[in-house]
Amino acid sequence: MVALVSWLLAGAALAQAPLPWTDFKGRFLTEDGRVIDNGNGKVSHSEGQGFAMVLAVAADDRPAFDLIWSWTEVHLRRRDDALFSWRYVPDAANPVDDPNDAADGDIFIAWALARGAIRWSDPALETASAEIRRAILRKLVVEAGGRRLLLPGVDGFRVETNKGKQGDAPPDLIINPSYYVFPAFADFHAVAPDEGWDRLSADGMALLLDARFGRYGLPPDWLLVTGDGRLAPAPGWPPRFGYDAARVPLYLVWGRAPAAQFTALRAWFGGTWGVTPAWVDLATGKLAAYQASRGVRAVAGLVLGTRDVAAEVPLADDNYYSAVLALLAAAAWHDLR
Repeated sequence: MVALVSWLLAGAALAQAPLPWTDFKGRFLTEDGRVIDNGNGKVSHSEGQGFAMVLAVAADDRPAFDLIWSWTEVHLRRRDDALFSWRYVPDAANPVDDPNDAADGDIFIAWALARGAIRWSDPALETASAEIRRAILRKLVVEAGGRRLLLPGVDGFRVETNKGKQGDAPPDLIINPSYYVFPAFADFHAVAPDEGWDRLSADGMALLLDARFGRYGLPPDWLLVTGDGRLAPAPGWPPRFGYDAARVPLYLVWGRAPAAQFTALRAWFGGTWGVTPAWVDLATGKLAAYQASRGVRAVAGLVLGTRDVAAEVPLADDNYYSAVLALLAAAAWHDLR
């Protein structure tokens, strides 16, 4: 009961957070509820729809929330389950050419629905959230190496590298550490303690402590978990702490992770190079020749405990991803007060 009350109060605090939401809507939200990624050919993603739904709850903007949710249901909802296709390409003959989902998009949509249900006293939203949560647990959460792990999507992330070996060796798994949305897991556990989100969260925290690589001890954008439990940056992607992994510290702070999670992250964001590089190669230590976006700067403020309010207000030349990171960092700051 205490956990549920805390969850309700946290949702209320988030819903009252002052955010530069109107500017974001004007630049990235279409009249029919599609969130535009202007850094990637104006496509839309399930994660972007979920991000915007969470921010609409934070801004107490029910009309925008309903618009975004309606577009998402109509255009991205998969036919055979309660999950959502990860990408929509406007003007294409088949805008949803890849029906696979993205776990973070599914999680953010379910989280927004759960928070909206409390904010606006609408049990139908919690019913919709619960349906998505069940699908996530059924199709994306697996047991491997003694841990409960979150697959990035239904298809394509089990690597059958063990064929021909003696016995039934488990497959290697590809994991995206930035899909572990720890504050959502905490809220899901508070409203539905029997669903097992606390175990997924605890195992995810342990995984992230072990999945640190290179000179700076940082998590990779994509992680390989071998069938026998070894960890390494995933083959097929640059071995970087970069575009994806920048969300890892955001969700760790927002999810009230233990202090041990932040030693290397604080050293990285507080480094002596003057500005935070956009990425670091975890194999070679090479740093990007350009700095991280203002959105990442806002995340750095969360990690360092020195809130950068200026970074939370998107500028005209900030692209969608930088702008949404900045607003999510602002929402996290208010949620943690």
